Amino acid sequence: MTTSVPPNPLDDLSVKDPLECPPLKWGMIGCGRVSHDFTQALKHLPSQSVVACAARSEDSAKAFAEKHSIQSFYGGYDGLVKDTNVEIVYIGNVHAFRRSTVEMCLLADKHVLVEKPFACSVADGEYLIGLAKERNLFIMEGMWTRFFPAVQKARNIALGAEGEEDSLGDIAKVYSDFNFFAPDHEEYPTSFVYNRKLGGGAGLLVAPYPLAAATMFFKSEPDSAKVVGQVDEDTGVDLQGAMVLNFPPTSGEKPGNSPKLPGAGVALLSWGMACESAESTTIVGAAGRMTIESPGHCPTKLTVNIKGHGRGEVGKAMVYEYPMPADTEEITKAGGFNYPNSEGFCYEAAAVARCIGAGKKEAPQYTHAETLVTLKLLEEIQQQLGVKPVGTD
Repeated sequence: MTTSVPPNPLDDLSVKDPLECPPLKWGMIGCGRVSHDFTQALKHLPSQSVVACAARSEDSAKAFAEKHSIQSFYGGYDGLVKDTNVEIVYIGNVHAFRRSTVEMCLLADKHVLVEKPFACSVADGEYLIGLAKERNLFIMEGMWTRFFPAVQKARNIALGAEGEEDSLGDIAKVYSDFNFFAPDHEEYPTSFVYNRKLGGGAGLLVAPYPLAAATMFFKSEPDSAKVVGQVDEDTGVDLQGAMVLNFPPTSGEKPGNSPKLPGAGVALLSWGMACESAESTTIVGAAGRMTIESPGHCPTKLTVNIKGHGRGEVGKAMVYEYPMPADTEEITKAGGFNYPNSEGFCYEAAAVARCIGAGKKEAPQYTHAETLVTLKLLEEIQQQLGVKPVGTD
């Protein structure tokens, strides 16, 4: 395997090392599996520290603190948001409580990184972003995929970033899927993933990933969406789905050699928890195609094929690989990671620290506007599949 040089991070193109970042003190709300992995990944960043954690159960918070050598722990969230050592809060609790938890942190003047989904409705998302802006605070949805070097490289190539010698030309299609087999780890029907009122279901759990993959490569918002899928009649959650998105053109002038208007394109997306898919993202343009290889939501490899003259001809093929940082002794001692490539949370955390250090209120890798587009599409999925909103009877 040949390791490629990581591209400079989008939030600060002067930075050569994507793990370079200023100090930041974190508080963790939610002490589950994803919060464990995020805390482990922070150990790859010497400038970052977790100074407090909180869970609904004080025993859970205490166990989490002991495992990760965190100085303060709280049963309930009030204590953490009042902790003056905490500068930013990572929120990884149950989906249904996103709005109230994020609001609590913002009102305590804490910056916030919110795990997916950012909120359970467009209205809640708009309110939280507006509140963060009012209080001059950083807030971001934790779409960590956008911060992996392989994804940054794909963005650079597709959008013709400065210094990229190879381009795919005008993007026409994006294919992206993320499906996992929930019964591998989740009990039916008692697991949270099958609890609609708490924010379970495939749409809120995994659809944000292929949606974010699609919207990254088009310059306009989708103007139409068609959704199919299956809903479990006993629990009311969506088990799997597929969506076709249409992206309108950005110009009415046709290029000389093609009838397709610039910027126009379609995305074919799949998500679910009823089976395990290959999980990759393929971007196709007029001049070639590339694939963000599996696991597409936390990738280490990108393959690019620049089109030759004529159908099926490859003019140039390239492979870029960006392996995960090796686990430290401290990480291994605390139990390693629960999920594949969770080490990659460190790229997202480093970017957040850089943005906050620079006085930014959002990260260019995944903006507030993009979060709201995703929330609109999640609502569209619910409406077309007949899934009732979170919290309703």
